[in-house]
Amino acid sequence: MKTNLILFIIIFFQINVFSQNINKDIRKGVKLYEDSSYVEAEEKFRTALQKDQDSFVSSFNLADAIYKQENYEQSESLFEALTEKAETKEEKSMAFHNLGNSLYKQEKIKESIEAYKNALRNNPSDLESKHNLSLAQKLLKEQEENKEEEKKEEKEDEKEEEKEEEKKEEEKEKKEEEKESDDSQENKEPKDQQKPETPQDPNEMTEDEAQQMLDALEQQEKELQQDLQKKKSKAVNLKIEKDW
Repeated sequence: MKTNLILFIIIFFQINVFSQNINKDIRKGVKLYEDSSYVEAEEKFRTALQKDQDSFVSSFNLADAIYKQENYEQSESLFEALTEKAETKEEKSMAFHNLGNSLYKQEKIKESIEAYKNALRNNPSDLESKHNLSLAQKLLKEQEENKEEEKKEEKEDEKEEEKEEEKKEEEKEKKEEEKESDDSQENKEPKDQQKPETPQDPNEMTEDEAQQMLDALEQQEKELQQDLQKKKSKAVNLKIEKDW
């Protein structure tokens, strides 16, 4: 993004009174600036400014040398002060133009647009200000579109996260319900399940053993009855001895 230093120097040399009394330090500063030796150029412009603190030329070129060193915050402050210090519309236009450049480099796009507009208000024919204004407006539009797109994507991401959370919550609830169902089923005794048999006392008779014992007793009783019958029968058949 081109600044207005060279243009200003051309104007500067066109004014006879300044071309006759041009300061030696300013000439050296301009030469160093054109050689891209911006630090040395800054020193020369500062020296010139010390000799004439009201010099708009020295102040403007100093700010421009600082801008070229990419110290945009400081150059912004200097160019902003020069917009108030400028006495002619041409000077104001140049100060606003370079102020716009300093703001643009700091990504203060809205502020830079306003600075370029002010440059054009003071010099409507400035093609560089028109060009830079167009660039800044285009960038601002892209930034706003990107922000809208980012907001849209953020909302979509939030919706996806909400869906994922709802899905996790549903799965969690389902697992808890299944667990509760399993626990409840374990605690219930199945209807068709037989109760476990009571362990048998080793001293207790089985049915078969008891029946066998009864049968044995009945047999003994039967045999005993038979013996008794035999005895009775014998007793009847005994001959009673006569008494002589």
